[in-house]
Amino acid sequence: MFGFSQPPIVRHALGAVAPAAKPSVQDVFVSRTLDAAQPWEIVRIPALCRTSTGTLLAFAEARQAVADQSSNMIVLRRRLAGSSKWQPAQIVAHDAPASLNNPCVLVVHDRILLMYQRYPQGTTERTAATGPVSAQTCRTLLQSSSDDGVTWSAPRDITSAVRSPESRSDACGPGIGIQLQHGPHAGRLLFPFNEGVGGRWRVFAVYSDDGGSVWQRGETAPTAPAMLPNETQFAERSDGSVLINSRDQGGSHTRLVGISKDGGETWSPLQKSPGLPDPECMASLLRFSFHPDLLVFCNPADPVHRRNGTIRLSHDGGGTWQMIRVVAPRSFGYSCMCVLPRSRVGLLYEVAERSGAGSAGYRIVYTTVPITVPRRSPKQPDN
Repeated sequence: MFGFSQPPIVRHALGAVAPAAKPSVQDVFVSRTLDAAQPWEIVRIPALCRTSTGTLLAFAEARQAVADQSSNMIVLRRRLAGSSKWQPAQIVAHDAPASLNNPCVLVVHDRILLMYQRYPQGTTERTAATGPVSAQTCRTLLQSSSDDGVTWSAPRDITSAVRSPESRSDACGPGIGIQLQHGPHAGRLLFPFNEGVGGRWRVFAVYSDDGGSVWQRGETAPTAPAMLPNETQFAERSDGSVLINSRDQGGSHTRLVGISKDGGETWSPLQKSPGLPDPECMASLLRFSFHPDLLVFCNPADPVHRRNGTIRLSHDGGGTWQMIRVVAPRSFGYSCMCVLPRSRVGLLYEVAERSGAGSAGYRIVYTTVPITVPRRSPKQPDN
């Protein structure tokens, strides 16, 4: 039976981060309070993917103020395969004075899907309208690109397919969606969601079985009364089941985890994962490889503060985790990872800072982390 209890950390030979010097870190987005050349006041909420051609796409919310709903737009920087330089920022979505939030990205072959939410001017996740879809509703939008993020389709409104009428707010990710590779639902596209209902938070999956034309929502994950699961991420396990890993607004200071055995349609009751301390923050979860079976998890591993950015590995589908690298011992907020060639992960994450005048600001920075994976025998299948 699959469990989430966390034994003492044991170092395994299978999948460990190779010893390395302090990683090189690149600024990708910088708040205007720290760099007047940037055309926004605050930048937050990273999302990252690697396309089929090897191009890296880094997304963020460019805000007019620190608040979550501040006439935000979704911005993007691209880094071509073989290059170490990020191209100038481009605006993917802008609908001022409405606010666009929660970039969540999924690469499907040569197509990139970007999902996010739109809040009407003057509304927030606590004041948007419940009931039937209206002018004051938080809406979910979807855009796509077939040219490595150079150009994007017009936004498509999929609110009616993913929203519950009792929900005041919806949020995909932020971070990444996934496409299932194994089991009866292989090929299914999954985006992780949370919603605000009656002052509480619930998590669920939004999925498509036809490549993204038609979307449906699954059932919310069962929770104990004290749990308030919020921002969430998915990873496929080796048997085709799906691991959910969520922020908890209920004060547990740990991650909440559960399993779906039907492709995200239903979930086991969420459980606390005491081996994954968390200060109530978004975290990053990634399937690194199936052979060997390896998941990667990254978050600010501190029960109170957003600091101590730590990468952990799991060889048993998220049942146990091995802490293997502190990437950023000081400030570390939201993050997102992608798999890179030569056994590495790319990591995009927030660093909170203040300007000389004392104004709040953020940097979103990028680094790479090597993962040492033992060679496979010739009898083992390819990824």
